[in-house]
Amino acid sequence: MKGSRKTIQFVLLIIIVAAGIGATFYYLEWGKPGITLDKPFDTVGKSRDVTITLSDNRSGIRSYSVAVVQGGQSRIVAEEVLPSKGNLEKVLPLKIVPKDLRLKDGEAVFSVKVTDFSPLKNTTLYEAKITIDSIPPRIALLSSAHNVNPGGTCLAVYRISKPVLSSGVKCGDAFFPGYLVQGTGRPYYVCYFAVPRDVSRTTAMTVTAADRAGNEASTGIPFYIRSNRPFRKDTVNLGDAFVQQKAVEFQEQESSLAGKTPTEVFAYVNGTLRAANDAKIRSVCAKTDGKRLWQGTFIRMKNSAPKAMFGDERTYLYQGVSLGNSVHLGVDLASLAQSPVEAANAGTVIFADVLGIYGNCVIIDHGQGVSSLYGHLSSLAVKEGDQVARGQVIGNSGATGFAGGDHLHFSVLVGGVFVDPKEWWDPHWIKDNVDKKLAIAGTL
Repeated sequence: MKGSRKTIQFVLLIIIVAAGIGATFYYLEWGKPGITLDKPFDTVGKSRDVTITLSDNRSGIRSYSVAVVQGGQSRIVAEEVLPSKGNLEKVLPLKIVPKDLRLKDGEAVFSVKVTDFSPLKNTTLYEAKITIDSIPPRIALLSSAHNVNPGGTCLAVYRISKPVLSSGVKCGDAFFPGYLVQGTGRPYYVCYFAVPRDVSRTTAMTVTAADRAGNEASTGIPFYIRSNRPFRKDTVNLGDAFVQQKAVEFQEQESSLAGKTPTEVFAYVNGTLRAANDAKIRSVCAKTDGKRLWQGTFIRMKNSAPKAMFGDERTYLYQGVSLGNSVHLGVDLASLAQSPVEAANAGTVIFADVLGIYGNCVIIDHGQGVSSLYGHLSSLAVKEGDQVARGQVIGNSGATGFAGGDHLHFSVLVGGVFVDPKEWWDPHWIKDNVDKKLAIAGTL
């Protein structure tokens, strides 16, 4: 009995001690609070927005301080001592303004310190080296002649005083990235950008640049509009055979069109599908090489006659009723049925598949945002990833997609935006608007 009693007492003692230790550990809380930044950074320009989340799931947050340390001095951005427990999370949206903190350009340390309500006052310290940089980049425009046509292409050549995170041209509502060219002399940037079809003297054209610190700069591009010719307007009368045939073809491709009338299918193809195809093309063309892959004028399909031009504004009529409008964003070239189609210039195939209204389609990247598109092909002779030479056969003309007869739909795109191909077929335009600008930049 005595042995049993001692055993029981020993077990109880162990339980009491364990409980005491457990209570002590629970009460003291060894876990440290957390610090999370929405976007870690290593540079600060004129200002920097940052959101810091502080957390402690046990006793809560007791106090915190956010500071920038430079030259042995701590500049407080935010600090607080909380009056009571229960603040398990604290979200701090902050703006760091070096001028207000009397910070100089140069190295510094960004510091965040948080302490919890545990009797141990568990503390977490986050520190990161940063650079204060309040000097914006300077942009020097090297190209001087910017003669533009509505719907055409323009090339801006410029140099920037410091490394930047991004640069390019803002033209109208669109932005076109610039590409760094090392060359044999001083590095410079080139930016091919699309001129709006409705360009006017009030159209904004500016080179912009932003460095790692968020400092931004811009400079205007002086330009001269060479032509203000109106684009052609055309009414296309659709026959029963075409509307019925295309309705069947697209219903086979998209199950959602089952049971729709031919006119409903046409409206969908000309509206929803066309917009989806344009978005897909922009996405594909974003996969561009930073180097120029092309040389010389672009090749036009041999022995072909133009059937529709770039910028043609079309109204579709069927049985006297309008089925919608569209703008033709390329040149239709017709020759003999299933004629060979050649790559307009050297580059990399970035798409070779069926693409909605364009049917069997090939898109070639020529580098630095320039690409070419070949639509309605009857067959493809290349695949995605292939390197093609200027004049290499990539397929044959056809009537796939939204085409009423055998032809090639040829487009040129800059930054994913359709531009007038005629300029790229013109050796004089290439010489005056590309080659001369690059030659001058290489000597400056």
